[in-house]
Amino acid sequence: MKIVFRADASIHIGSGHIMRCLVLANLLLAKGYDVLFATRPQKGDFVAYLKNEGIEVVELAQANTLKTPKYDTDYAAWLQVEWQDDAKDFVQQVTTADLIVVDHYGLNKAWEINVSNALNAKVLAIDDLVREHFADLLLDQTFGRDSFDYISNNNHCPILAGSDFALLAPKFAMLRANQRYCKKPQASYKILVSMGAIDKPNITLKVLEKLQCINNIDFKVTVLLSERSPSYKRVNAFCCDHKNFEHINFSSNMAQLMSEHHIAIGAPGSTSWERACLGLPSIIIPIAENQVDIARNVANSGAAILLEINTIDSGFEAALSEIVFKWNEYHEASLKLTDGLGGNRVVNKIEQLFN
Repeated sequence: MKIVFRADASIHIGSGHIMRCLVLANLLLAKGYDVLFATRPQKGDFVAYLKNEGIEVVELAQANTLKTPKYDTDYAAWLQVEWQDDAKDFVQQVTTADLIVVDHYGLNKAWEINVSNALNAKVLAIDDLVREHFADLLLDQTFGRDSFDYISNNNHCPILAGSDFALLAPKFAMLRANQRYCKKPQASYKILVSMGAIDKPNITLKVLEKLQCINNIDFKVTVLLSERSPSYKRVNAFCCDHKNFEHINFSSNMAQLMSEHHIAIGAPGSTSWERACLGLPSIIIPIAENQVDIARNVANSGAAILLEINTIDSGFEAALSEIVFKWNEYHEASLKLTDGLGGNRVVNKIEQLFN
């Protein structure tokens, strides 16, 4: 079976769509299926990263004129081209597919109809925005999401909704099964700051500056931020100037890295489920409109504290103090969000489509 993923990464999109698709792709590769990624090269893309991971990549045509999103939810600009041109290029380069996995806010039901009919392929649509799709299977891994949220416009296909279907690398479930998840420290806290690979608004530096001012908690900080980020040099320079702050570009084993820390500060994307699987208490800061619902749901579960960007200055110190004071409560609430086996459940549902 040939499975083709359609997803992009860029300085506007971030890396989350590619990374969660990669988790699913690796699970499918382990089952012996053929996997291909179709993605558009652009600033902040993950083309080289996918190739280094051993993934076959089709590079779609770049836009003649680069588009900059006018506002946070300008998803058409994320695509860089008209959806009709994207569909035509995709079909011409891919040529054959049994299943198309599409994870892109800039692609719609019309695109799904076009490529599905052209290639005579089934469609798995990954979404977070409760949109209408032309799909044989629909996945929304948002915590608190219910299939009823989608069913009025998508009553023709199975709907996989909620964090039971969260796409996590198998290492997370392995650590959890062996009870190698996060433990409360006896003394100094290790804090992981990870606002995503791109962090276009540079919230990372704002968080580091707030941490630097805190003197009533003993801690060391690990900062995860890739070279693709526009803020990379400034964050790296800050860490070089402060002895308790270490900057790393990349981790090939996020599960192990998270398990070695006691508190996380990050954006509420797919890493929300990674942190939850290992019981890592968090302060979550939405940096995009599409992250707000996830952040509220996770915070309401008691697994994290939600800070808006405009409340970091006034609320950060109190939020960190509460996490430390109620660490066990946040830890236990986090563990209840997901067991890390969602990817296996999605693979099983995919296989049922073809049985």
